[in-house]
Amino acid sequence: LDIFATRARTREARLQVELAQLEYTYPRLRRLWTHLSRIEGGIGTRGPGETQLESDRRLVRRRIRDLKRRLDEIDARKERQVASRRERLTVGLVGYTNAGKSSLLNAVTDARAYVEDKLFATLDTRTRAWALPFGLTALLSDTIGFIRDLPHHLVASFKATLEEAVHADLLLHVVDVSTEHIQDDLEAVGRVLEEIGCAEKPQLVVLNKVDLVANEAYLDLARRRSPGSVAVSATRGDGLGDLAEAVVERLMGPER
Repeated sequence: LDIFATRARTREARLQVELAQLEYTYPRLRRLWTHLSRIEGGIGTRGPGETQLESDRRLVRRRIRDLKRRLDEIDARKERQVASRRERLTVGLVGYTNAGKSSLLNAVTDARAYVEDKLFATLDTRTRAWALPFGLTALLSDTIGFIRDLPHHLVASFKATLEEAVHADLLLHVVDVSTEHIQDDLEAVGRVLEEIGCAEKPQLVVLNKVDLVANEAYLDLARRRSPGSVAVSATRGDGLGDLAEAVVERLMGPER
């Protein structure tokens, strides 16, 4: 949560992080005040620790309600934005944190999304127009990076950020092929997609960072595990043409 907090750049992201922090803290408030209650609270009396605990709980509950209301308003706006795009092709970028999603967004759309080699560098959704072959254009959206064992309350807190993936026509599952933990990353992302209702949505696996692969066996193994995947280097531009063609085929069918 501390890492999330340092990456929050927009109002929406800051609200999401604060909600996640409070929902994590709320059930632990009693433990924070137990020691003070035992020291200052007499038998059969309500000590200052207990009184402060009740006050803190009320304040936290009130703030959680307020944050949820604000995020619901943002979510409603996003729903309207998504609805307005229904007539256009939409593609969502998903993947384990630090897989290179923002770099890929920049590479194929000539955008300037924030890119940094850090966990959770992207907490906000960015959408850009992507010029595809045959005169087609798709809206490409970047999303928050996933992690293993992502707590349920975090998934709920970042629901608005993940909305683009929920409504996309196609998901590009970006995988860092230079890591030794490819299968673990694939499974972690799969679990989060299942939780947000995207497990059955059409996906294209993008094997990113091929320029950093020290052992070709990793790349061969990744290709076998993900038939039909496309290997690219977002930073060097390798394979981006093949990726665009594969996206068109997935969106429009092989006859095009």
